[in-house]
Amino acid sequence: MLNCIKAAVLLILLLHQAKAQNMVADSSFERNSKVPVLLSSLGLNASWSSPSIATTDLFCECGKKLKEKSEAQVPHNPFGTQKANTGKCYAGFYLFSHADYREYLLTQLNSPLSGGVKYELSMYLSLADYSRAAIFRMGVCFLPSKPTYNSSNVITNLAPQFIPLKNEVGTDTVNWHRITVEYEAKGGEQYLLLGSFDIYDFEETYVKAPKSVRTKINQRTDRDAYYYIDDVSLHALPPPIVVKPDSIPPPVLDTIKPLVAVEANFGNDTTKPIIEVLVNRTFILKNILFETSRAVLIPTSYPELDAFAGYLVKNPQIYIEIGGHTDNTGNEEQNKLLSEKRANTVADYLAVKGVELSRITFKGYGSSKPIANNSTDEGKKQNRRVEFTVVKK
Repeated sequence: MLNCIKAAVLLILLLHQAKAQNMVADSSFERNSKVPVLLSSLGLNASWSSPSIATTDLFCECGKKLKEKSEAQVPHNPFGTQKANTGKCYAGFYLFSHADYREYLLTQLNSPLSGGVKYELSMYLSLADYSRAAIFRMGVCFLPSKPTYNSSNVITNLAPQFIPLKNEVGTDTVNWHRITVEYEAKGGEQYLLLGSFDIYDFEETYVKAPKSVRTKINQRTDRDAYYYIDDVSLHALPPPIVVKPDSIPPPVLDTIKPLVAVEANFGNDTTKPIIEVLVNRTFILKNILFETSRAVLIPTSYPELDAFAGYLVKNPQIYIEIGGHTDNTGNEEQNKLLSEKRANTVADYLAVKGVELSRITFKGYGSSKPIANNSTDEGKKQNRRVEFTVVKK
């Protein structure tokens, strides 16, 4: 009976989100005064603009007459080949480039955000084919008023919410990747700003454009990271509906005890470094709890994660994979998605606490790796877990 109730609640939440109003006026960059022919034509769009003097791009499918002279067409353009995720258009911008040059996207929301309400922002990103670099994270800002800047430099006077891209997009130039982030509104925010807000870690792609291609990406430097973006959406999330409150144990710091025990057993054996003793070992992150059916940490999880983050900061040689797991209740595809989001949430928390993003990967396994019997409530509870595995660099 309880499973039926949970399934009904999940269905209600999904229907609510599907019907919720998208607060981004032109999600897929389709409302343009005309088809762009030149780069730097974002000004043709009715809803999106650049807050600085940097030249953000707009790309659209065009007819036969324009194909010969258009450098802003879909799918082929000077940055690579990519079809639109939906519709006929998308935007493109440098999230990393020479010196301090950055490009941004700005749009006014359909209505101001309500204080205390949680929203989910989603977008699709694709790294351009000829991009010489990929960045580890990008930033999102929700602002009460329209910002303007008289330069093309990095915007540094804001406090963005960062989205890790290393694990979500990486160096893949073929596919669109759906990126999501949750935001709790202060109230009155009317503008959404997307871009790169600092000089942060990036990795080289080792890609060079064919000699026959006249790309706009600088082929003599390894710092240009260019991304396509499509289908930007913002929806209010429904308040959490708790069918059966989970028992919340007191925050006992258990996560690093197994690590310390391994180090103690290692003792004075100096024949190989401690990292070789730990590698491939998996440890359960105890006392890590989430809101029901969501990837939002319950505050009692913070002491455990703080202790774990502190351990990782003191041991920079340790690289980890965060794994999210569920029981077998409900749809497996939804279980895998939820487990991945929860693992991502833990990874983000550790990054905020000072652990370098380059040391963290995450993955959602759904119910594919149970450690207990799913036919009992106690077994299901054990299977709903987040764990980490020590990996080699």
